[in-house]
Amino acid sequence: MAKFTDFMISPLPIRVIDLKIERSKLKLKGFTVLQFGHLPGRISKRKGASYECWAFSYIVRGKGSFQVDGQQLQRLEAGSLYWEWPGASFDYGPDPNESWDEYYVSFEGTRVNEWLEAGIISPDSVMQIGLDNRWIHKIETIGALLESGIPDNADRAALMVESLIFEFYAVNASRSSFYPSQKPEYVLHVLDDIANSLYQPWNEQQVWERNHLSRSSLRRIVHQNTGYSLNEYVNRLKISEAKKLLTYTSLQIKDIAYKLGFDDAAYFSRLFKKFTGISPNKFREKL
Repeated sequence: MAKFTDFMISPLPIRVIDLKIERSKLKLKGFTVLQFGHLPGRISKRKGASYECWAFSYIVRGKGSFQVDGQQLQRLEAGSLYWEWPGASFDYGPDPNESWDEYYVSFEGTRVNEWLEAGIISPDSVMQIGLDNRWIHKIETIGALLESGIPDNADRAALMVESLIFEFYAVNASRSSFYPSQKPEYVLHVLDDIANSLYQPWNEQQVWERNHLSRSSLRRIVHQNTGYSLNEYVNRLKISEAKKLLTYTSLQIKDIAYKLGFDDAAYFSRLFKKFTGISPNKFREKL
């Protein structure tokens, strides 16, 4: 692979390999690897960076930090992996007067949406997957396949990236299973904020602005940490709170609905039955 020097990035030679063929020649249409990069001795920091495609970056030496959309600063070290994606703003780089060695792969395609829905990609959180020479070898192979300029090799690179991403997920999940109740502090803060908003009309924009998030980041955090879409999660919390009010107060059903931010008591009753299987009246009668 060709090397070149960009002293703004690193004093050492770096490698960047782009997809070299027309997309129409690819057999795999749902996922395409766009670029490979190896940045040894990286010294540059990015602030407010934005991207038009997805990417993962794997740190193999050094320490630094990562922040997305002004959320909590996360630490990076050898064995850390972080994601970049369209529509977000990123600050990251090695610690002051330090450097790190980094591999990255950028990609795009409809397959990414499937990974997000399945929780295989959790982009807001840094993954601590550890150092593994097998992964470095696979990433290097992805770069070699791209550089060949052969359409079938570009498809092979895409399949290898997909396999690698699933390996990252599996290792991260196994490590996290030892601490299943632990979530990043900013995630807990967001979920607490939503829980504290139950006794008022739901306003999604106020929540993401209070937490310095984009709309997509808010929805992604909730889905990946609860398994529900944002609206369903909020409605489930409200109905859970409604069950408490039906049990421990004598408030009328319409008053409970208004208290929980529902302007339409009939809609509240339909929603209650959807999640509990019975109407609010039947629920109270069974107490």
